[in-house]
Amino acid sequence: MAAMFIAAHAYAAPLDHGDLVTLSTRSGVTQGIFIESPIENPPFAVALYSGSSGAIKLDSTGATAYQGNFLIRTAHYWIDKGYAVALVDMPSDHADGGDDQYRLSGDSLADQRAVVAELRKRFPRALVVLTGTSRGTVTVGSVLANDAGLADLYVLTSPVTIASRSQPGISVLSFGNADPKKVLVVSNRNDRCPVALFSGGEQLARRYGMTFVAEDSSDGTDNCGGRSPHGFFGIEKRVLDDIDGWMTAQRPAAAQQ
Repeated sequence: MAAMFIAAHAYAAPLDHGDLVTLSTRSGVTQGIFIESPIENPPFAVALYSGSSGAIKLDSTGATAYQGNFLIRTAHYWIDKGYAVALVDMPSDHADGGDDQYRLSGDSLADQRAVVAELRKRFPRALVVLTGTSRGTVTVGSVLANDAGLADLYVLTSPVTIASRSQPGISVLSFGNADPKKVLVVSNRNDRCPVALFSGGEQLARRYGMTFVAEDSSDGTDNCGGRSPHGFFGIEKRVLDDIDGWMTAQRPAAAQQ
């Protein structure tokens, strides 16, 4: 139990030394992001999209909600690697959270274009990586399906591949026009979240020729929360190392020198 506790909290230090940035995206709408970087010219700028409603309620100290989400609680891992990190909140017209209809909309696409533009302005030498987990993969997946050239790399962890009630997830998206070499899918064999089963992630990657990483853990108690197999509870570092290894391999050889 002690070992599991240490592993689960190894990268739990919050992002709290960055800049809270408010972007004007659409008419009368603003988009908040929290950006932190340990160096001026990082090799990667990693944008993180949480699951559930996505409303992480950013303030000058970083995320104040969904701090247990897999990507939010491990965000400092990327700082330790020397990368820039951006926590992406919901826009002002969805301040209390967005459903899949928003995440799949043209409005969301406009908001993410503003996020990426800000990251490219601040870190012109960095590869921009859009990384989503659970419902966050709907936002990232929509960008990938509709404007794949916007970011350099895409990471979908515990992707929501199965429709449920009025929430279609990424089941309505086609990725046939995206470069599969720029996409990583990561799923847990023991994911018990009914809309993000391991088989769905595996089939998604196989269908489009994307790189797929199968993780394996059973720690945690709930089905779709962050501290469960769905949120890679207890194996955070292993998963993050796998993602980082894939990202690093995608960098142009000249940039790695």
